Amino acid sequence: MHDLVQEMGHEIVHRQSHGDPGRQSRLWLTNDIIRVLKNNSGTNRIEGIVLNSLPQEELHLNPNVFSEMKNLRLLKIIGNVHLSQGLSYLSTELRVLEWHGYPLKSLPMNFRQPDKLVELSMCCSHIQQLWQGTKSLYKLEHVNLSNSQYLVETPDFTNAPNLKRLILQGCTKLHNLHSSVGALKRLIFLNLKGCTSLTSLPCNISWDSLEILILSGCTRLLKFPETVGNINRLRQLDLDGIALVELPSSIGHLTGLTSLSLRGCKSLLSLPSAICGLTSLKTLTLTGCSKLEEMPEGLGNLEHLEKLDISETAIRQFPTSIACLQNLKILSFQGCSGLPPNSFVKRLVTCFWGNPDTGLVLPTSLSSTLCSLMRLDLSDCHLKDGAIPSDLSGLSSLQYLDLSGNDFTLLPGSISLLSKLIIILLRRCSQLRSLPEFPSSTPYFDAVDCISLETCSHKLHAWVSDETGLAFLNSTREPCQLKDGQCDLLKEKTIKANIDVAARGVGIPMWFQNQSMGSSITIRLHPDLDDSRKWLGYALYFSYKINDLESWESTSTSTRILDICTTHLV
Repeated sequence: MHDLVQEMGHEIVHRQSHGDPGRQSRLWLTNDIIRVLKNNSGTNRIEGIVLNSLPQEELHLNPNVFSEMKNLRLLKIIGNVHLSQGLSYLSTELRVLEWHGYPLKSLPMNFRQPDKLVELSMCCSHIQQLWQGTKSLYKLEHVNLSNSQYLVETPDFTNAPNLKRLILQGCTKLHNLHSSVGALKRLIFLNLKGCTSLTSLPCNISWDSLEILILSGCTRLLKFPETVGNINRLRQLDLDGIALVELPSSIGHLTGLTSLSLRGCKSLLSLPSAICGLTSLKTLTLTGCSKLEEMPEGLGNLEHLEKLDISETAIRQFPTSIACLQNLKILSFQGCSGLPPNSFVKRLVTCFWGNPDTGLVLPTSLSSTLCSLMRLDLSDCHLKDGAIPSDLSGLSSLQYLDLSGNDFTLLPGSISLLSKLIIILLRRCSQLRSLPEFPSSTPYFDAVDCISLETCSHKLHAWVSDETGLAFLNSTREPCQLKDGQCDLLKEKTIKANIDVAARGVGIPMWFQNQSMGSSITIRLHPDLDDSRKWLGYALYFSYKINDLESWESTSTSTRILDICTTHLV
């Protein structure tokens, strides 16, 4: 209904112009807009221009192209527009100015008091400086200059007290924020992601309304002002990849913060204990903080924390208070193998004593109270026998468990008690020799390159799901054959779901009556099988050799089925 009304409105406007688009109040058709702009035939009747795309050819415009459009309130241009002689005029009646790829270094001189402007969006522009001095911008609410790679500094926003959104993402030459930015009390959203030349923030911050602050990728930002603690309404703080060595203790005053991301802050040495005062925090991301060696003792005070990611840090031990995180749903220790791999200390220890035991040490209370935990990643942590708590029954909500790349030889038998476990990954556990029984709820099990597994065939029945079928990947030291009983079991399971089976060194089971060498096989089926009610599906099994230079996981296969009458080509 809305589209119909809009179409009727467009038709009425078009008829009123008597075929002259320059006399329309609104221009939205690409050909009409190009005609008006090329011929410089715009009039004061035009109030809105929306040019969403241009043909492949470039559009060259006269500097006076908008001079007669005194009442223009909406200007939106997305396309390859050239103003080789500059631009002399823009209407001060503009409410919305959106010009993607604006080709000039600044706005026209006449645009001194755009006091009716509400939205200014000039992504990927050539702007170096929007304007000099102050302008009357009391209605301005939204500024987007993202990826304007020539922008050097922000303008004076003193007379823009109602600005709510400021987006400067990807402005790689921006080295300075005008002090007035720090006084924008109604600012809600500030995005400075990827401003790689920015070295500091305003010293005095009065962002009373700010909810989201994104500073990710500001690689030269060395200090974070203490006044950050005054941003009482802040909910999301993204500091990924910045060069901070430490956070100000005032960060603990951000009691409304729900998300804090410090991904890839490779210079970060420690977290202040004040961070444990972030009682509303739900997500804490520390992935790749390679010099971070410990977490604050009061971590358990983060009672609302749902996701904690400390992957690829130097953390070896965790405070016992982690057991107090009863709302934690996602926990990742991936790659927490102790000292940073290239650190001087680790190289020194390795030189004298060989490879040190730097595996992650898990608190015994890890599994006792984390009843809400659904996803646990302990991959590549150099976990040895005994490192995983023997009693895992407390992880009653666990659905995903990744233990890949560790050094244990066996797993706790209590894994069988994880009744909601769906996926368990044991890739590259080269020392693993035996497996416990797994819950019947586990349809996906991956033990690729577990080269020390001594037996596998008698375990196969434990990895079949009554509800969703089987997805079993296994790597054994010696080739093994699927027994007839197991083959029968696999045939039964095809009734309920798709099954993927992969086993190193396993031949094609004998119950596959049609077998062939090569990349294809042709099978002529009985005509009765055209009736889909009389058959269950296809069972395909193929065996191939992996190149010595390829890993098991990097090898992919594809299968095509061509159906021609009753002839099926695989």
